[in-house]
Amino acid sequence: MTNPDNAVSSTASLADLLVEDLPFDASSEAFLRNPYYFYEKIRTQSGPIHRTPSGSVLVLGYHEAASVLRDERFGHGAQKAGEATNYGVPASSFLLTDPPGHTIQRHRARHPFTARHVERLRPRIAAKVDSLVAGAARAGHTDVVADIARPLASEVMAELIGVPERLRPRFERNAQLLVRGMDPPGLIDAATRRAIARARFALAQDIAGLLGPDTGHTTGLPTVLTEAGPDRTSRAEAIATCAQLIAAGYETSVGLIGNGLHALLSHPRELEQLAATGPSGQAVEKAVEELLRIDPPIQVAPRSALVSADIGGVTIEPGTIVLVMLGAANRDPMVFPDPHRLDLARRPRHLAFGLGAHFCLGAALARLEATLALTAVIRHRPQALDKVVTYSAGRIARTVGSLRVSLQGPHALQAGANLRPMGKGAP
Repeated sequence: MTNPDNAVSSTASLADLLVEDLPFDASSEAFLRNPYYFYEKIRTQSGPIHRTPSGSVLVLGYHEAASVLRDERFGHGAQKAGEATNYGVPASSFLLTDPPGHTIQRHRARHPFTARHVERLRPRIAAKVDSLVAGAARAGHTDVVADIARPLASEVMAELIGVPERLRPRFERNAQLLVRGMDPPGLIDAATRRAIARARFALAQDIAGLLGPDTGHTTGLPTVLTEAGPDRTSRAEAIATCAQLIAAGYETSVGLIGNGLHALLSHPRELEQLAATGPSGQAVEKAVEELLRIDPPIQVAPRSALVSADIGGVTIEPGTIVLVMLGAANRDPMVFPDPHRLDLARRPRHLAFGLGAHFCLGAALARLEATLALTAVIRHRPQALDKVVTYSAGRIARTVGSLRVSLQGPHALQAGANLRPMGKGAP
């Protein structure tokens, strides 16, 4: 079997490349706490399009970002897995390839993520949420990220991949390390890097094991990808695809839950508004869209110009790296009045999941997980225990690292009770 450590190595290399090309210090604590200040500063200086000294382009405006994401003149530069991308790293799976090759493989992988299939998962996800939140409520306090968001996301991904129950504790540990491996290597200490390498190998072995004879897992994603057909995926690509989907899908759900609750705690009137509804799942479902806008879990969508193209009147030469800054576009003041304020009355057409051919495959799943988790937590009237939250060290993914809250009985407080804002560090 090909060294499974290669399954996500291109992701780590790409993250390193993108961080180096940003026009601000993305390793600083100030950037981690509030990248939106830096986005706005660059947009004020350069407008919606900013060209870096190395020649790459940052897209900070909403309309310009939407145009690039929809335009097939911007892609990754590879037609199939294994080919070199325009970023200087190979495409280990279809996630870094362009149509039509991308479209064929995406079609094969899409089934577990369709709205119909995700809806079938609702009872199991709801049961897991209820169990996690009930345990936290009995304790009276919890770290929402560590105790609810991460166990929930790993359980759901394990279900989609087809991981048997006996391997799920190991899967959860390895999935968390896989996500940590998305950070630039310079931000990870040597011991953690070794642990990440071991986790990659073990996770790839577990995925490969699901492709063996007589596994009984006929509907898991690895099997779906490699089933017979003219466009079937090779075992190596199936392993790489599953690894990348685990990392991306896992962290998107964790980030949406953690970032979303942090934003609500930082805007107590909006939290009170949701609490006053019961809270209803329908109200939270609508609120999730504004939470995605104000602090999306994925901040950057890389592209490259496949041919000469125009963005907002700026000519982009073939081969130019284009970084679509999703977090900046979602706070474009030309589109969203008072963009740094959470406003649950908005019905934003945000770009948190991208657009076009590469629209996030797990969008429906992330929305459902966040809706169910936030509904259950808000029912227990959360109040922040820390004045400042910490963020994970990622630069492409933005995820609250720890969010400790106290929880009360669902009816312990009346709607409109004194819910404290988070204070410093709020997005």
